[in-house]
Amino acid sequence: MLKITSMLFLIFALFPHHSDASPKIGFEQLMIRSEMNPSQVVLAKKEAARQKLPVNIMTAQRIHVEALDIENGRPVYAVVTNPLDMYDGAYTAFYEELIYRVDMSVAKIDYGNGRVTDNTGGMFEPVFSDNPSPANYLMIAESSNDRVYIFNPQNGDLIDTAFIPRTNPELATPKHALQHFNGYQILVSDQLTDVVQNFYVGGSYINVFAPAGGVNNNILDNIRGIAYKPNNHLLVTVGSGTNSNTIQEFDLNGNNTGTFIGTANLNSPFDILYRSNDILVSNSSGTNKITQFDYNGNFLSNFFTASTLAFPQQKIRLPNGLLAVCGFSLPSGLIIMDSLGNYIKTLNAVTGNRGVYLLGNGHYLTTAGTSVHEIDSANGTIIRTVFSGSNSFQYISLYQSANPVLALNINLEACNLKDTVTVRLRQSASPYNMVQAVTGTAGQATVSLFNFSAAVNGTPYYIEVLHRNSVKTWSGTPKSFVGNALNYNFTSSSSQAFGSNQTSVGGKWSIYTGDVNQDNVVDLTDSGIIENDIFNFASGYIVTDLNCDGVVDLTDAAYADNNAFNFISAITP
Repeated sequence: MLKITSMLFLIFALFPHHSDASPKIGFEQLMIRSEMNPSQVVLAKKEAARQKLPVNIMTAQRIHVEALDIENGRPVYAVVTNPLDMYDGAYTAFYEELIYRVDMSVAKIDYGNGRVTDNTGGMFEPVFSDNPSPANYLMIAESSNDRVYIFNPQNGDLIDTAFIPRTNPELATPKHALQHFNGYQILVSDQLTDVVQNFYVGGSYINVFAPAGGVNNNILDNIRGIAYKPNNHLLVTVGSGTNSNTIQEFDLNGNNTGTFIGTANLNSPFDILYRSNDILVSNSSGTNKITQFDYNGNFLSNFFTASTLAFPQQKIRLPNGLLAVCGFSLPSGLIIMDSLGNYIKTLNAVTGNRGVYLLGNGHYLTTAGTSVHEIDSANGTIIRTVFSGSNSFQYISLYQSANPVLALNINLEACNLKDTVTVRLRQSASPYNMVQAVTGTAGQATVSLFNFSAAVNGTPYYIEVLHRNSVKTWSGTPKSFVGNALNYNFTSSSSQAFGSNQTSVGGKWSIYTGDVNQDNVVDLTDSGIIENDIFNFASGYIVTDLNCDGVVDLTDAAYADNNAFNFISAITP
């Protein structure tokens, strides 16, 4: 008997983690906890990566798995088995359980350290719009990959997956992207970094907008939705810290002017909606789901308290005066109510809703659970899944261009990333004077947007593209903005570049690489600079890294040598 007891003790000592086959936390509780405080999600992903376990899994059966918590040192995974109804059959699991319940052989697996394996045949690759509308678009923050996507406001088509690309440490859990009142910039509230960040249209980072001066947890901590007052002061919902359960106000320069709405009638606020005569704030906790205030922040009423709505997030006012409210927790879906807060119905073919927008075609676009969906606004039936591949799409907001916007599509010969480029508009007649230069990110044969305040509708311009180690490339012919919009795709034909000065890479016409010293020709001087960096084991974000892998090596040299051998140089009018 003593030997058996000793053996059992040894087994449990060697394998203590197997005493709990499944996590103690349930799925809905886990989703609420991660939504309320995403810092635990970051810790869970770091721990999974440290243990060389996946941080995110997506299978060919449309099962989505993401590390969201830690129990006894083990990452806890949320498993969504139905991408439309997040709560249908969902469960939590440790990795040891996942390997028996989820088919990893047909999955896209992200290990959180840059290593991704995809055995799905590319089924989660984005499908982009064939006819993007650059003048107006929908911005959706996505907090798993920490970026902002854009979609077509008429039909919901995906335009770009990196309108604001992943920027670290500026974005860690972006929640709400909002057009700056000046029309030329984008504000993004970040729930984890506790600031509102400021970007140019096109994705270039400017600075921390609020609080002015940077992070100050005595002002902002665990922030969510943002909105503008009529005087263009910014309002920010606060979930934790000194100003927990308040809405803070910031002036035109991002200086905190104090508490706009205090703690008495808020309980973990998430979203702010201005209507013609009042303000509605959604509360993620408590029985008062939506609170009504006047324009001065004075309490008016507990607008909605019924059990038909749980964990409300984004709200929109419909043209007929009704409201559509995202119910994240069960009973989940899009909750429709009248202007006085009387419940009408729930559209629940899709659940786990965070964001909503009424498209120009009359359908709803909603971020829900693991995807972005288009649904019928009358009965809620699913029209299509626009994009699937993330657990964390957030709020939806409209960007309306104040100036002409160029929707530019380029591909870089060696660099399979979106990288910083400068786009110049030039006059169509000699000497082709520059009208304006705008810097942003572009590449990967996807659309990027560039806002030109100096452009004039109906006036033809050459488009000139400059990249840190590529050959300067001009558009094949001058093009004009019509209705503040211009689409130009360099990748569709070699003749889209002046002098057909492009090369085909994977069937996409691409801008030549190798002009390291930017003298408009690829020659032995460029090769020599690259070879010198190879000899010195140079690495990082440097001009000699032609293929953007962070290391200067023989692959980079081969690109430059080949283009030098073929006498590649800039061709201009």
